[in-house]
Amino acid sequence: MLRIHSIWIIVLLHLPVIWCMTNSKREKLRDETASLFKHGYEGYMKYAYPADELRPLSCGPLHRDPDPNNIGINDIHANVSMTLLDVLSALPVIHPTAFPKAVQLVAEKVSFDQDVKVQVFEMTIRALGALLSTYQTLDDLPDDPAQQYYKGRILELAYDLGKRLLPAFQPVTGIPYARVNLRYGLLKGESIETCTAGAGSLLLEFALLSRLTGDDRFESLAHKAYLALWNRRSTQNLLSNTIGTHGHWLAPGMSGVGAGMDSFFEYGLKAGIMLDEDTYTDIFYDSYAAVQTYIRTSDGFIYRTIQTRLLQPASPSTIDSLSAFLPAMQVLAGDIESAIKSHLVFWNLWRKHNAMPESWLWQERKIEWTGYPGRPEFIESTYYLYQATKDPFYLRVGEKILQDLKTRTKTRCGFATLKNVMTGEQEDRMESFMLSESLKYLYLLFADEPFPNSNTVFTTEGHPLRILKNLLRSPSNPRRAMRKGENPTCPVYQPFSVGGSYTKGIALGIEGREDYDYARSLIYGLSGTGVEIEDGRRIWYDGGKCKIPVESKFAFEIVLSPLNVTDPSAVPPEDPSPGPSKVEQDSATGDYLISDIEGLRLGVRWRFDGKGYDVVNIGPHRIRQGQNVIVQDPAMRGHLPIPSSPSINSESPPELTLRFISYPPSTAFISMPGSATEGQILLHAIGATATSGIDFVPATGTDSTSTEPAWRIGNQPARLVIPPKIDDQLYQGCSKISLESLGINSDASEPFVLMVSRGGCTFFEKLEVAKDLGAIGVLVIGYAPLEEGEAVPPEREYERERGFEDGLIRPSAEYEESHPKYQYIKDVGMVYTEWVIGEVLRRLVETEQNVIGIEILNIDGHNDGSTPANGSEEAKNFLSSSKFHEEKNKDTLTNQGYLMVGGWPIMNLRVIDSDNKYVFTGGKPP
Repeated sequence: MLRIHSIWIIVLLHLPVIWCMTNSKREKLRDETASLFKHGYEGYMKYAYPADELRPLSCGPLHRDPDPNNIGINDIHANVSMTLLDVLSALPVIHPTAFPKAVQLVAEKVSFDQDVKVQVFEMTIRALGALLSTYQTLDDLPDDPAQQYYKGRILELAYDLGKRLLPAFQPVTGIPYARVNLRYGLLKGESIETCTAGAGSLLLEFALLSRLTGDDRFESLAHKAYLALWNRRSTQNLLSNTIGTHGHWLAPGMSGVGAGMDSFFEYGLKAGIMLDEDTYTDIFYDSYAAVQTYIRTSDGFIYRTIQTRLLQPASPSTIDSLSAFLPAMQVLAGDIESAIKSHLVFWNLWRKHNAMPESWLWQERKIEWTGYPGRPEFIESTYYLYQATKDPFYLRVGEKILQDLKTRTKTRCGFATLKNVMTGEQEDRMESFMLSESLKYLYLLFADEPFPNSNTVFTTEGHPLRILKNLLRSPSNPRRAMRKGENPTCPVYQPFSVGGSYTKGIALGIEGREDYDYARSLIYGLSGTGVEIEDGRRIWYDGGKCKIPVESKFAFEIVLSPLNVTDPSAVPPEDPSPGPSKVEQDSATGDYLISDIEGLRLGVRWRFDGKGYDVVNIGPHRIRQGQNVIVQDPAMRGHLPIPSSPSINSESPPELTLRFISYPPSTAFISMPGSATEGQILLHAIGATATSGIDFVPATGTDSTSTEPAWRIGNQPARLVIPPKIDDQLYQGCSKISLESLGINSDASEPFVLMVSRGGCTFFEKLEVAKDLGAIGVLVIGYAPLEEGEAVPPEREYERERGFEDGLIRPSAEYEESHPKYQYIKDVGMVYTEWVIGEVLRRLVETEQNVIGIEILNIDGHNDGSTPANGSEEAKNFLSSSKFHEEKNKDTLTNQGYLMVGGWPIMNLRVIDSDNKYVFTGGKPP
């Protein structure tokens, strides 16, 4: 664990915990973005059109460079009004009044019959993608003769451009040349070098062009190029960033997710979505597993370049601005947790430099390349993450970006490139993507525009493309059979909380995550630089800690064997093509049945819902989401499933949600439900129940109508009593204390829960003291964090060595249920929660003098009918429902019937006994 004294942990005082942005402010930012977009567009049209780009400092046109070696300019400049072309798909959304004239100008003035050498990739994503997207936009408009003419002309232009790019695909390998001349095709002596992204990011535009025109050449060639790259992958499923058209990777052989590789991953995923083609989806998830296994650092935050053969980080090791596309792709893939982490790295880079430097040496924490040409990738990822999480943090990120673009890049007639993000020095160039993507994605963020519908994606240049149902191709019967039982779903995002899990502690936004400051420290270092107080309603306390995260291994293979094999040579050799005598797919369910385990290798990958792992392949057999792997080989009986640990003898769920409510000082709690006045919810936290004392589930039978106060799920809030400090020490609940000192009238029948600190005596002794006082429950607060350099107390040394000091634990008793002492405390409940929760509550009571109520809810936080009040008819019905028993038995179900790897279950692996019955108690069998 890394101790960072100067980093503060944020504790939130009042709800809402996730600070919202008002609709009026969001709409104001949207309108401001639209105004900036119009400023750049109209500046281009006034000062640069029909040139390809605008010079924003000198307010004039930028043309091709006579020097053919200046590919940074000439790759993009085709004398086709590139900025106007590239911005076409954004105009209907942001500046609709300019759209008809822009379409007319393109239709009547643009010609691709130009004697210019350009890059195939750039012409495809900027020009071809824009034309196809515009054609589909016009197709959605009401019939109008003029619009219909322009629509046909736009498709003609796209088809003409596509044919002019075809000479690049001459190599028999299928890997296209990077550049062609639009008039004369492939020039003699053209370089064979290309990049993985350039050759592998043509699928979307070329496939749509084929399906709209009926000319299959485009889709076929793009498909061949994509597979030509993938088929040259390493044994680890890694690609290098540069390759020759002859099919050999070029030195030095680097792999990553940034420049030269970025959109290869993006187009595999998006082609699978748009075309509903699982070939591309499978390739994407295989390549993504390699990225998560080899490219990502062990903390889950940095995606650096590595040497493909040595699998070692490159030297120097950088991350670049193009790789900021990754969080958006991770959202689209369903891996939102990874997206949040990778985005936080780029967020800290942006807020440190008020822009995104082109490349950054992450180990040295310094910039390698200081430029920022207005790239959109980080903005795009911010938009995707806001749509996935609805966390207003991303709106505030967008607000910061907007203000920096306005103050640092806006000129009299457009937006300048930043030559140096540290000095603010500008360069006289405005790339077309500043309008077509950067300001467009900002606008979509503030307009809260949702993702496109199914079979619709944004290209890597931000152009929306879609395949209509009549253009989709039905899968073959064998592929349809292989997808039987498939249930592809993405996990719904749940906000994190204090404690670092999806459900534990106070529900927080992105800025309240434990690793938010860790991401900051990756960019700023371990000083306090970059820590900001953004809201006066927060409590700050020193001595915070920042844990270095360690991600679980993402992908690996397992070999099923009933033997305790320590000699690798004893493992049977792999069967490269297991037949139906070993592996067979159930035609009814889609599940895969293993009859003979010999020679089988099972590929296993991390699930995006964080619940563990899934088997994704048995050798060449692909296992799809929703399908199970069922082992029925007699050799494995008695070895699978691995039994779980014995369950704790308690009916209480192991964890509960605690709701804390603030009431005016005069509020009195009495035993009858519903009598407490309505209060203000302060926060929610998670608590671990004790194995002794009351069972927290709603009571049944004769006890269900009892008026005796009890601390249970569904009951009304009880008062939380927080004893004052004694000699500046927290009360530990080990010694008797008077009710008067607690502010309780001894003559009243007010039920209360006593808050005590951990330590000083056993949990059982705390229950006894609370029982003597008349409390119905005990809330135990965990240990306070130690100050920097503070010695570990002896009573904590034992627990620290065994990893019990931090986090939630279940308090246990040393007495059997039949013991008289156990019977004495059986009607007193005990819940354990973390120190930070108690500290917040204590300070609230000290500062506001309000009464705190505490209420017990299910782990999912519901108490509005799903867990009715004790004694009601709804409660009786709920007790007999399957939902209740599923929740009640969650503790005993956990990990039973699963093969465990590193503490995580393989969720879709099953075993059948000799009677063909599932030996599975970890949930519902398939």
